[in-house]
Amino acid sequence: MATRPLKFGPACRKHLVIVTSNRAIRTLVILGCGTMGTAILKGIIPSQDSSLGAQKADLLPTRFMAYVRRPESTDAIRSKLPREALDSTASVHVNDNRAAVLEADVILLAYQPHLYKSLLEESRICAALKGKPIILVLAGFYPREIERHLGEIAHKESKNMSEFYAFSVIRAMPNVASAVQTSSTVLEMDPPPHLKDTIATAHAIFSCVGTVFTPSRAYFRICTTLTGSTPAFFAMAIDGLVDGAVAFGLTHTEATQMATTTMRATADLITSGKSNNDLNRQCACVYGWTPQGRRVLEKAQTRDVWMQALDATVSG
Repeated sequence: MATRPLKFGPACRKHLVIVTSNRAIRTLVILGCGTMGTAILKGIIPSQDSSLGAQKADLLPTRFMAYVRRPESTDAIRSKLPREALDSTASVHVNDNRAAVLEADVILLAYQPHLYKSLLEESRICAALKGKPIILVLAGFYPREIERHLGEIAHKESKNMSEFYAFSVIRAMPNVASAVQTSSTVLEMDPPPHLKDTIATAHAIFSCVGTVFTPSRAYFRICTTLTGSTPAFFAMAIDGLVDGAVAFGLTHTEATQMATTTMRATADLITSGKSNNDLNRQCACVYGWTPQGRRVLEKAQTRDVWMQALDATVSG
């Protein structure tokens, strides 16, 4: 999906990463390939043959290896991938994470947060990860935190202090809409110089499942909150509207389709340049009932509630 320019100020810059056409990364290994990892595979595999543009296509890996913890997960993943890609460009494996890392050019670390330490502490996995670029999609963790943990393990194993600094991790935070290839992914854009190529590859990968935003590190938390948490907030708004419509006789399915279609159209209007005030004026026609509903929302201080919810989520 092509990215579109947004009217953000200097706090959050969004741009395409400029890269050379020399493809350095070829094998992508996804450790902990659950819902998010599968969504990424579903988006990236068909994109290899689509008209992404030569520059972006050159950055995409050509081989994919998905690793899971349970045998039953393999069938679930394979059923969602193109049949022609299985075993030719994509394969699914159970455990044996070290073997996967040895074959990888880039690693996507997607295990659930409570499992990542046990993975990194597996026998000799740390040595295999040394020098390999790692893309972190674990919510609530920072790259330096993972690098420090790996460094401590490596130092303990080798007694060599230089091993402490042998790991490179960048952050990418897609959201739940990856499952339908409309994710809003926030990608860290202040990496060390030696990770510039990895950032470019990560940008190309996540562009296959939606839109990529590249804020500076200082604004990463607010951006991931705005893209990662708000789907739950929007779902609450939809839930209330649907319940209200059902109370007047609509079926739940009818109300959900109408509310979600209207929310999507409203978003399209705003991104096309229509201001919120314009929308309010156009909907609140003379002798209409929209102003009555707006008064209820204003009396409940709905705007303040949204702001407070965002503040509470960012502040943790």
